[in-house]
Amino acid sequence: FSPTERKTALEQDTAFQKAHKKHAARGQTAAVNSDQSKVKHHFIAYVLNNEGDLVELDGTKAGPVIIGKCDGDLLRGSIKEVKGKLERGEISESLSMMTFNLANE
Repeated sequence: FSPTERKTALEQDTAFQKAHKKHAARGQTAAVNSDQSKVKHHFIAYVLNNEGDLVELDGTKAGPVIIGKCDGDLLRGSIKEVKGKLERGEISESLSMMTFNLANE
C-alpha cells in the first residue's frame, strides 16, 4: 500500500476506529508530580530563543531552562547538551532523538 492507500484504509476501517476510541478514552497514566525520578520515558525539546540561546523544554521541570549560546546551530548545540547529560549520568543511553529543520527554500 502507498501512504495514501494506508490512510484511506484506516479511515474506512470501523473496527480500527472503535478500538482506537476505546483505548483513547482510557487516557494516559497519571502524571508523577512528587518524585520526578520515577519518570522513565518522556519528551525533551531543544529550541533556540530570539537571543540565540539553546533552551531545553522538559515537562518534568518547572519551566524552560536556558542552556546557553549555541552559535545558531540548533542541532550541534542539542547534541552537545545530550552528550553532556549522558557523560554526567543524567539520562540513560536508552533514548531516541529526532530533529526538525526548515527546508532550504
